[in-house]
Amino acid sequence: MVTFLVFATIVLLLAVLVLIAKASELAADLKDGKVSYVNQSKWNGYFLLSFLIFMFVGSAMCFKILMPVMIPKAASIHGVKTDFLFNVTMLIIGIVFVLTQIALFYFAYRYNESKGHEAYFYPHNNTLEVIWTVIPSIVLTGLIAMGMYEWMKIFDASARDKNMMVIEATGKQFNWMLRYSGKDGKFGERIIDQAHVSPTNELGINWEDPKSHDDFMSDKLYLVKNKPVLMKLGAQDVLHSFFLPHFRVKMDCVPGIPTEFYFTPTMTTEEMRTYLSTQPWWQTINPETGQPRWQTFRYELACAELCGKSHFGMERDVIVVEQREYDEWLAKQTPMYTPPVAETPVVDSAKAEVKKPTAMLEKK
Repeated sequence: MVTFLVFATIVLLLAVLVLIAKASELAADLKDGKVSYVNQSKWNGYFLLSFLIFMFVGSAMCFKILMPVMIPKAASIHGVKTDFLFNVTMLIIGIVFVLTQIALFYFAYRYNESKGHEAYFYPHNNTLEVIWTVIPSIVLTGLIAMGMYEWMKIFDASARDKNMMVIEATGKQFNWMLRYSGKDGKFGERIIDQAHVSPTNELGINWEDPKSHDDFMSDKLYLVKNKPVLMKLGAQDVLHSFFLPHFRVKMDCVPGIPTEFYFTPTMTTEEMRTYLSTQPWWQTINPETGQPRWQTFRYELACAELCGKSHFGMERDVIVVEQREYDEWLAKQTPMYTPPVAETPVVDSAKAEVKKPTAMLEKK
């Protein structure tokens, strides 16, 4: 509410300034029928120069306030590279933005309309055209090459570890179905047809396949530190997006089209909490819990695609642990498969021969 009031105040203030400027212009017209464009141009230059200073000061304050509350450092191997590319890109864009904005507003101030000065007609310069075409092209080509190199490493099937974890995630309105392959490390077959898909078997798992007998579902995404993970993704209804912000990975889940990505976690949940406990903002008390913010930190799985009215509910906890802790958790999981119960033959009581238990006969 406070943010809305501040925004509304700023908008109203700008509207008042526009109306004042318009009223001043009309008053000048009524006074002598002439408008002093030289005077207006001078004041416009002053206003634009003031806005330039205000913009830079405001941007610096926003960075100072918001940087501590931004997402923590990457918790995956390629996430570090992703952050590096992002920071390099923002640095280049930031430098260009600052220089161009200074030139834009300074020129409006320095070369405003004045008496006795005529504008110099300068339509074209081949040297400048080459400079601002070639240099950006080289810089952008370098950034694209760096990005493609990391992209290919993430999706290069030949570079994947044979001992990697494989987890299947299927999005639906409004939930994530997280399927693990159990102790055998192999998923059971899925058959997507009316005979197999049902309210009790939403994934269409073929229970006649022995590999499916130890598969299980989890309401949390458990990962192992320093162990590669292959996420196999799908969707049941609409477009979803599997997003792990702390690991810098995101991939769309498309109905009927399997997608996947590959990454390696590098910090357990507890290690990330230990790191955050050294950061000033994370040491502050969360009014909702009464605890320091770092103590309640958790990795998050979210849906980054607006998939319906309960889109906000597609959030799951992600827990990164050591291999020993994962093995203990795995041993406690219950497979989805339920062995069939042998049918008891129906016996006609009128024709059935009544026999006493052998133990009772021997006792007598």
